[in-house]
This record gives sequence, structure tokens and C-alpha cells, in this order.
Amino acid sequence: MIVMNDNITTQRSLKGRSKSLSLSRLAAPQLVRRKVSGRYTVRLREIGSTYSLVSLGLRTTNKQEAVKRMIEVAQTAKAFLLDNPQATSSELNEHLKSMALSFLTDKVESFWSGIEVDHLGDTAANLKTLALRAMTIDQQTHIAKSLEVLKAAAERVHHGDTQPLLSIIASMDGRADPLAHKSDASPAFLSEKQRDRLEFDDLSVMYIDEHKVNLKPATLRDIQSAHKSLTVFAKGINWKSHTRAEVAALRDAMRDSGKYADATVNKMLAKLCALINWACQNGHIDHDYTKGLKVKGVKSTRRAFSKDELEKVVTAIHEESEGHKRLFGLIAVITGARCGELTQLTKADIIKEADHICIDINDENDKTIKTASSARLIPLTDGAHGFSLKEFQGWVQALPSDDSLVFKVSRDTASHWFNKEILSKALPNRTGDLVLHSLRHTLATSMKQADISESTAQDVLGHRSQSITFGLYGKARSVDNIAKALGQALSKSTVEIDSGSELSVNRA
Repeated sequence: MIVMNDNITTQRSLKGRSKSLSLSRLAAPQLVRRKVSGRYTVRLREIGSTYSLVSLGLRTTNKQEAVKRMIEVAQTAKAFLLDNPQATSSELNEHLKSMALSFLTDKVESFWSGIEVDHLGDTAANLKTLALRAMTIDQQTHIAKSLEVLKAAAERVHHGDTQPLLSIIASMDGRADPLAHKSDASPAFLSEKQRDRLEFDDLSVMYIDEHKVNLKPATLRDIQSAHKSLTVFAKGINWKSHTRAEVAALRDAMRDSGKYADATVNKMLAKLCALINWACQNGHIDHDYTKGLKVKGVKSTRRAFSKDELEKVVTAIHEESEGHKRLFGLIAVITGARCGELTQLTKADIIKEADHICIDINDENDKTIKTASSARLIPLTDGAHGFSLKEFQGWVQALPSDDSLVFKVSRDTASHWFNKEILSKALPNRTGDLVLHSLRHTLATSMKQADISESTAQDVLGHRSQSITFGLYGKARSVDNIAKALGQALSKSTVEIDSGSELSVNRA
């Protein structure tokens, strides 16, 4: 694919002479952490040069996320010649024309890997990030044109429509420049055809562009992922004139695909409803027929582990050779915390309160929580299911900085490890009703059978605001009460866990 070819060579004029610049001469990107904000910046430069060609703020204090973003943005800058401020307008146009021709004539598989890996969408997002930085007029014009080319390529991918790409190539051949001041997200520049028709992709781009300034990275990724999946089933629907029957058919197609449980279908419909309602409220479309289409009577099939099942799971966790995974698994067992809550914990989130070591689940920096009530302190119970508080403290103390991730794994990696490795080893004949999230159900059931009050159990699971608890009793006393409750529930190892008895877990 032309877009990602590191061997492309472009000609430029430098100080009155012609010079050949190979993009493979770009030095390894440099990641810099700002002292005050803690956020990361990436600097790009040529090999042998001491000054930066481009400097980009990555808007995150998470080093792993920063490295990933750095690589993506650096690759996009190279692919679109934006690492070369001396590139002329004609050079940029010629390179972009080659890209457009590639998008038009190559197999779609060459630049599109399906729902989960949207190279076109990711590249467009990187270009918009580059546009925020110091660029020449030619470079900014090139970015605007490049976004139009990517959108035209998406039309071919999703709808088999090659006309937008053909029009762009024709305009380049005629030296016309109709795209220089257009935005791919602005309805003011929609073609006559597009004003009469709005595809799901068009609305998604406008919606995300407007909302992303107020969204945390995890929330933004969640919306983008849902929209990518919805694009497949929304193909062919003109949202300018959509009908109730078309939206119902979209829902039925998701259910019939066999890829999604009804609960997941309902979540995706919620994202669709939010998008179409926004489009209607802002005048992009005239009506909204997405309300009231969720699948009724959907209940979670997840259940708690029985005593015997939990013992086998804990044994498998203890046999894990990688310490950070073993600690993650044990803390999930003894706290009932959600997977995402644990994987985003940093060294600074392990605190001492009322002589108890606690995990502080919060939404500071770039972290996200499900609801405001999810913010809470959970004291760790030493010895519960073989958990060693001393080992955990030693692990945390060895972390290099306050923003270091405690478990060094993403939510997806941790979930995959537990569901595919631990459960497969511990319970090879299990059914789909047992997953990592079942540990929350198990702890809830244990607390109920240990006669822990529902309000205290809700404090542990994040089902009510601990600000209320702390306000009534004071933080130290409240944490002490929670610690005692957990110790009581976790010590009753002889209690048979009733998988059908749950405490507020339907809100998990």
C-alpha cells in the first residue's frame, strides 16, 4: 500500500540545489514527558539533525498509550510527507494523487482490515492531530485534501462508490484545487448528492468531531468501536429519509449475525440512538426513528462461581508465573473491582487509609469510571485466598513513577488472560456464564451470605457514592468498616456460594 511505504522518495529543492530525501532517514521518534503536566510529547527529526521537524502533544500521561500514539502519528506523518516542511505544493499533490490512484485501483483488502482495524479512520484521526500543530500553508492544504481522499476511499470500501475518488483524481489532473478549504466533517461543503443523502459514516464523523473535546480517551474509543460495528449494518440506509422498518431491520441483522449477544445489541443500539438523536436535534436530519427498539427482557447470563469453582480458579491464578498477572487475578477476586478499574490503576492509586492499604478507583487524569458512584476506596484483605499484601506492596514500591500502571496490562489483555487461560485451565468444561466479571457476582453473594449490610456491599462494588458514606462517618471509619466487612465475607470459605443469589450486581 502506498500510504505506509517507507521507501518512497521525494525530490525537494534545498538552498538552491536538488536533494533526494528518503523517508527511511527519519530518526526514531523521541518521547518527552513534560515536568509540570506529566503529559507526553513526541518529537520527529531527520537522522543527524538536532532540531525537530514536528513536535506533537499526545494528550496523555499514560506512557504505554503515548508510545502507541507516537508510533501511529509518526507513521502517518511519514506516509503523507508531513515530516518534510520543505516539500512543495506540487510534490505533495503528486504524492496524494498516487495515494488516490492506489485507493481506487488496489484491492480493498490492501488498505482495509475490517471492523476492528479501521486504517482509514485511524489515519484520518492522526491527520487531524497533525493539523493542530505548526504546519506550513502547503502542509495544511495537503492535510485537508488528504482527509477528502480518505473519505472518498471509505465510500468505495463501505458502499462500492468510486465516483468520489474519480472526481478527486480528475481535479488533480486538471490542476484544479476544489478541496483545499473543505472539511470532511462540515455539512456546509457536502455535495448536492450528499445533501440529499446522509450515510452513517457522515454522521459519525460529525458527531465524534463535535464531542471528542469533552470525551476521555477510553470513552472515545468505545464510541468509535461501536460506530465501526454499526457501519456494517447501517450500510445503504439514507438517514435523511430513514424509516422505522430500516432501523428495526438493522437491529435484526445484528442479532441474526451471531456475533453479538442481545445485551451487546442493546448497547450498540444505545450508541446509535444517541447519534441519531444528536443529528436530529442539530438539524442534520429531520426525524429519529431509533427509539424503543432495544431487545426486551434481556438479562445477564453471568453467574457467581460456586465454592468449588472458585477454589479451582484461585489455584490456577496462583500457578501463573507472571507476577503482575497473578496479583491482578487475586485482587480481582478479593475486591470485586471491574477489569477496567484495575488495569488503569497507577502507583499513585495505591494509598494507605486508616492503617489499611487500599486501591483508589477514580477518574483522575485520563482514567475513566462507569458512573460517579464507581469512585471508591477498597481496602485489600491480607491473606484472603492466599493474597500477600507484603508481596503486592513490594511490587508497587518497585514501580518507577507515580503514573506507572500497577498491572502493566490493558483491559482487553487482562480479560483475555483470565477468560481464555485461567478459566480454560481451571474449568475446562465451563459454559459461557462464567467470565472475569463473575468475580463481582461471587463477592456480592459472599457478602450477602455473611450478613453484610447492603449499603456496605454497595460501597465495595461501587453502586453508591462513597462521598455519602465518608460524609456520614468520616473516611477513616468508613474504610475500617469496609475492611471489616470484606474480611468477614472472605473468611467464610466454608459457605456454599449460591450462584442464584446476587446483591445489586445487575448494575455492574
